[in-house]
Amino acid sequence: MFDEQSLLEKLEQLCIKYDYVSHPAVFTSEQANEVHPELKGAHCKNLFVKDRTDKKWLLVIPDDKRADLKSVAEKIGSARLSFCNSEELFKCLGVTPGSVTPLAVINDINNQIELFVDKTIMNWNVISCHPMINTATISITPTDFQKFIKYTNHDLNIIDLA
Repeated sequence: MFDEQSLLEKLEQLCIKYDYVSHPAVFTSEQANEVHPELKGAHCKNLFVKDRTDKKWLLVIPDDKRADLKSVAEKIGSARLSFCNSEELFKCLGVTPGSVTPLAVINDINNQIELFVDKTIMNWNVISCHPMINTATISITPTDFQKFIKYTNHDLNIIDLA
Protein backbone atom coordinates (compact mmCIF):
# COMPACT_ATOMS: atom_id res chain seq x y z
CA MET A 1 0.00 0.00 0.00
CA PHE A 2 1.13 3.50 -0.80
CA ASP A 3 1.63 5.89 2.09
CA GLU A 4 2.56 9.57 2.03
CA GLN A 5 6.24 9.03 1.27
CA SER A 6 5.77 6.42 -1.45
CA LEU A 7 2.99 8.52 -3.04
CA LEU A 8 5.26 11.58 -3.20
CA GLU A 9 8.02 9.46 -4.70
CA LYS A 10 5.58 8.13 -7.32
CA LEU A 11 4.50 11.67 -8.21
CA GLU A 12 8.14 12.58 -8.76
CA GLN A 13 8.72 9.45 -10.87
CA LEU A 14 5.75 10.46 -13.02
CA CYS A 15 7.20 13.99 -13.36
CA ILE A 16 4.18 15.43 -11.57
CA LYS A 17 5.03 18.70 -9.85
CA TYR A 18 3.32 19.51 -6.58
CA ASP A 19 3.40 22.07 -3.81
CA TYR A 20 3.51 20.58 -0.32
CA VAL A 21 2.22 22.23 2.86
CA SER A 22 2.56 20.60 6.28
CA HIS A 23 -0.07 21.46 8.92
CA PRO A 24 -1.71 20.14 12.09
CA ALA A 25 -4.07 17.20 11.60
CA VAL A 26 -7.45 18.17 10.13
CA PHE A 27 -10.50 15.96 9.86
CA THR A 28 -12.95 18.16 7.99
CA SER A 29 -12.82 20.67 5.15
CA GLU A 30 -13.79 23.40 7.59
CA GLN A 31 -10.80 22.61 9.83
CA ALA A 32 -8.48 22.57 6.82
CA ASN A 33 -9.67 26.01 5.73
CA GLU A 34 -9.11 27.38 9.23
CA VAL A 35 -5.57 25.99 9.39
CA HIS A 36 -4.53 27.21 5.92
CA PRO A 37 -7.00 29.75 4.52
CA GLU A 38 -4.35 30.99 2.07
CA LEU A 39 -4.18 27.72 0.12
CA LYS A 40 -5.27 28.43 -3.42
CA GLY A 41 -7.17 26.24 -5.82
CA ALA A 42 -9.94 23.73 -5.56
CA HIS A 43 -10.09 22.17 -2.12
CA CYS A 44 -11.46 18.65 -2.25
CA LYS A 45 -14.12 17.12 -0.03
CA ASN A 46 -14.01 13.35 -0.50
CA LEU A 47 -16.93 11.03 0.13
CA PHE A 48 -16.34 7.27 0.11
CA VAL A 49 -19.73 5.63 -0.44
CA LYS A 50 -21.32 2.33 -1.39
CA ASP A 51 -24.70 0.97 -2.34
CA ARG A 52 -26.52 -2.11 -1.01
CA THR A 53 -24.73 -4.34 -3.53
CA ASP A 54 -21.43 -3.19 -1.96
CA LYS A 55 -20.34 -1.33 -5.09
CA LYS A 56 -18.09 1.57 -4.04
CA TRP A 57 -17.43 5.09 -5.29
CA LEU A 58 -15.12 7.90 -4.31
CA LEU A 59 -16.90 11.20 -4.85
CA VAL A 60 -14.81 14.36 -4.95
CA ILE A 61 -16.62 17.67 -4.60
CA PRO A 62 -15.54 21.24 -3.80
CA ASP A 63 -15.17 21.66 -0.06
CA ASP A 64 -17.75 24.46 0.01
CA LYS A 65 -20.49 22.31 -1.56
CA ARG A 66 -22.85 19.68 -0.21
CA ALA A 67 -23.69 16.51 -2.04
CA ASP A 68 -27.24 15.23 -1.93
CA LEU A 69 -26.54 11.48 -1.91
CA LYS A 70 -29.97 10.68 -3.33
CA SER A 71 -29.36 12.97 -6.30
CA VAL A 72 -25.77 11.74 -6.69
CA ALA A 73 -26.96 8.12 -6.69
CA GLU A 74 -29.21 8.87 -9.65
CA LYS A 75 -26.41 10.67 -11.49
CA ILE A 76 -23.96 7.77 -11.12
CA GLY A 77 -26.54 5.11 -11.90
CA SER A 78 -26.95 3.59 -8.47
CA ALA A 79 -29.56 3.03 -5.85
CA ARG A 80 -29.37 4.45 -2.34
CA LEU A 81 -25.86 5.37 -1.18
CA SER A 82 -24.38 5.20 2.29
CA PHE A 83 -20.97 6.01 3.69
CA CYS A 84 -18.37 3.26 3.99
CA ASN A 85 -16.96 2.62 7.44
CA SER A 86 -13.34 3.19 8.46
CA GLU A 87 -12.40 -0.48 8.00
CA GLU A 88 -13.65 -0.48 4.40
CA LEU A 89 -11.90 2.82 3.81
CA PHE A 90 -8.54 1.49 4.94
CA LYS A 91 -8.95 -1.86 3.19
CA CYS A 92 -9.85 -0.26 -0.16
CA LEU A 93 -7.87 2.98 -0.18
CA GLY A 94 -5.24 2.59 2.54
CA VAL A 95 -6.25 5.77 4.36
CA THR A 96 -8.05 6.64 7.58
CA PRO A 97 -10.99 9.03 8.11
CA GLY A 98 -9.85 12.61 7.60
CA SER A 99 -7.12 11.54 5.17
CA VAL A 100 -9.32 10.57 2.25
CA THR A 101 -7.98 11.81 -1.06
CA PRO A 102 -8.62 11.06 -4.71
CA LEU A 103 -4.93 10.14 -4.93
CA ALA A 104 -5.68 7.09 -2.74
CA VAL A 105 -7.12 5.27 -5.75
CA ILE A 106 -3.50 4.21 -6.33
CA ASN A 107 -4.14 1.67 -3.55
CA ASP A 108 -7.21 0.27 -5.33
CA ILE A 109 -5.20 -2.17 -7.42
CA ASN A 110 -8.27 -4.29 -8.22
CA ASN A 111 -10.22 -1.30 -9.57
CA GLN A 112 -13.16 -1.87 -7.25
CA ILE A 113 -13.81 1.84 -6.81
CA GLU A 114 -15.23 4.26 -9.34
CA LEU A 115 -13.93 7.82 -9.11
CA PHE A 116 -16.30 10.71 -9.75
CA VAL A 117 -15.03 14.28 -9.59
CA ASP A 118 -17.26 17.33 -9.66
CA LYS A 119 -16.70 19.26 -12.87
CA THR A 120 -15.99 22.56 -11.09
CA ILE A 121 -12.85 21.11 -9.49
CA MET A 122 -11.31 20.51 -12.89
CA ASN A 123 -11.80 24.20 -13.82
CA TRP A 124 -9.36 25.45 -11.16
CA ASN A 125 -5.66 26.13 -11.81
CA VAL A 126 -4.68 23.73 -9.02
CA ILE A 127 -6.34 20.96 -7.05
CA SER A 128 -5.52 20.70 -3.34
CA CYS A 129 -5.84 17.39 -1.53
CA HIS A 130 -4.15 15.29 1.14
CA PRO A 131 -1.18 13.08 0.23
CA MET A 132 -2.61 10.01 2.06
CA ILE A 133 -2.37 11.76 5.44
CA ASN A 134 -4.28 14.64 7.02
CA THR A 135 -1.21 16.50 8.30
CA ALA A 136 -0.31 17.81 4.85
CA THR A 137 -1.88 19.13 1.67
CA ILE A 138 -0.48 19.02 -1.82
CA SER A 139 -1.55 21.06 -4.82
CA ILE A 140 -1.26 19.80 -8.39
CA THR A 141 -2.59 20.98 -11.73
CA PRO A 142 -5.72 19.39 -13.18
CA THR A 143 -3.59 18.08 -16.08
CA ASP A 144 -1.22 16.33 -13.68
CA PHE A 145 -4.19 15.09 -11.64
CA GLN A 146 -5.60 13.47 -14.79
CA LYS A 147 -2.18 12.01 -15.59
CA PHE A 148 -1.97 10.47 -12.12
CA ILE A 149 -5.47 8.99 -12.25
CA LYS A 150 -4.71 7.49 -15.66
CA TYR A 151 -1.54 5.94 -14.19
CA THR A 152 -3.68 4.22 -11.52
CA ASN A 153 -5.81 2.57 -14.24
CA HIS A 154 -8.94 4.32 -13.05
CA ASP A 155 -11.39 6.27 -15.13
CA LEU A 156 -11.84 9.90 -14.19
CA ASN A 157 -15.57 10.51 -14.35
CA ILE A 158 -16.21 14.26 -14.39
CA ILE A 159 -19.81 15.27 -13.74
CA ASP A 160 -21.91 17.79 -11.80
CA LEU A 161 -22.06 16.20 -8.33
CA ALA A 162 -22.85 19.18 -6.11
